[in-house]
Amino acid sequence: MIKVMVADDEIRICKLIINLINWEELGMEIVGVADNGIDALHMIEQEEPDLVITDIRMPGCDGLEMIGKAKKHNDKLEFIIISGYGEFSYAQKAIEYGVKDYLCKPINKDSLYKALCRVKEAITKQNHQSNLEKEYADIKKDMGKIRASFVKNLILFNAEGGTESSLEEINQNYYFHFREGAFQVVAIKIDGRSEARKNIAEFHTKLAESLQSLFQGLTYELEIVANSSNLYVLLNYDPAEKEKIEAVLQRTLNEFKSRLTTFGLLITIGHGEAVTALRMIPAAIEVAKQAIDDRILKGTGRIIRSSGSKPGETYDEEQFCEFTKKFTKAVELLDFAEITKVINHLKEDLSRERIGGSALKRLVREIGNTYYITMRNNQIKVADAVEEQEQLEKAIDHCYSLELLFQELVQHIGVSLKKLAEDKAQKNLGQIREAKIYIEENYMKNITLEDLGSYLGFNPSYFSSLFKKETGSTFLEYLSKVRIEKAKELLKEPGLRIQDVCLMVGYNDVKYFTKLFIKHTGLKPKEFRKIFA
Repeated sequence: MIKVMVADDEIRICKLIINLINWEELGMEIVGVADNGIDALHMIEQEEPDLVITDIRMPGCDGLEMIGKAKKHNDKLEFIIISGYGEFSYAQKAIEYGVKDYLCKPINKDSLYKALCRVKEAITKQNHQSNLEKEYADIKKDMGKIRASFVKNLILFNAEGGTESSLEEINQNYYFHFREGAFQVVAIKIDGRSEARKNIAEFHTKLAESLQSLFQGLTYELEIVANSSNLYVLLNYDPAEKEKIEAVLQRTLNEFKSRLTTFGLLITIGHGEAVTALRMIPAAIEVAKQAIDDRILKGTGRIIRSSGSKPGETYDEEQFCEFTKKFTKAVELLDFAEITKVINHLKEDLSRERIGGSALKRLVREIGNTYYITMRNNQIKVADAVEEQEQLEKAIDHCYSLELLFQELVQHIGVSLKKLAEDKAQKNLGQIREAKIYIEENYMKNITLEDLGSYLGFNPSYFSSLFKKETGSTFLEYLSKVRIEKAKELLKEPGLRIQDVCLMVGYNDVKYFTKLFIKHTGLKPKEFRKIFA
């Protein structure tokens, strides 16, 4: 979570800022509020926030002065200035301090949200860079880890910053021997059902060893990085060796295809296009990743070159809008059968569309997000929503066919709804237990269904149907049963009159009490006393 602090001498402004944004959705949390610059500085030292949203004019120590002092304490601290003073001189001074945004009052929700997103991106990159720097510092004497870390940064985070330096600088800093020529990334994906995937790490090692051997003498540089079920290979070679490079990739595919089949695993090679400079590698990586994603439609066990689909390409907007309406309605009704029907209809439509694998994965992610957003909008709390979304993301990554992709989506939603139903049932049982305890403790009073509903926080009519469903009795039937059972115990005491027993169990009318007693026991109170007292 990104820690955020708000500082403004007007408390209502602080409250407004806090209430305008869903901080949890942004991955942020409010850790402090200050109404003057001095308190703000003390709070910064204590809470160590990542971002401070502050007014310029505050008592004790104004915003700009506070920023200057806070930066000395933590030079990585980010700021957003919010002020009623839209003067350029303030903005200019704020920029000198490295302030990310300068917003003028009255505060606009959209502008604030966009500013927070920009700062979040900057903090995320900064944290990532800090982690890399720490990683480099920890392993600076380990050349292999430094090389792998450089490539992993390029491949996993698509960071272009690492390729801005010259080849000489990169070679010196990261222990490479890159040369001018062709640069290429190849992605190798190993797929299989969950029980088979336990062998993937072992095959990654064997693949890496095989590639190192086969490419010996063909490349200037070769670095291989494993990530989950993917293996990424960075190649630097003389363009004249291109055909031999292709032959090695085909040989590797053929060899491991048969070996992996025995273990229930499948292999696909995503062919990234060769580029002429290392700085062009991030774009080439995306091409290789798209090629791997295209196995969803083109199949596994082959070398795939990207279809060239653009990052924004997706399903027909009008058709997807119609799907979303039907899907949202089904989710609102918690109708799993209808949800399955709508999703399967979409799958059939997609099988006839010209759409890339990456676009398909984005589409399924969007459907998953729509499910959780719809649940939230309808006040249906999914307790483990974040964990469930992470599980769906992992499942999507392991899907290697259109059928499996949508099968995983339907199964994921089904499991979520089943868990929700179980949680609701448990909650209902707990509330019924509370109701029974309340009746046991208050049966002698003139309690009503409204009293019980108010105590448990339920609408009386809803609780009446819930109580009947879970216990098989209405509220009044259950209350009568408890009272009569208590009366049976009291009637065994010879010193108590029947009128006394009637009052002690919550009834004022002896005749009505006698009628109920006969209904439950088949005996009059006097007869019961003669037999059991």
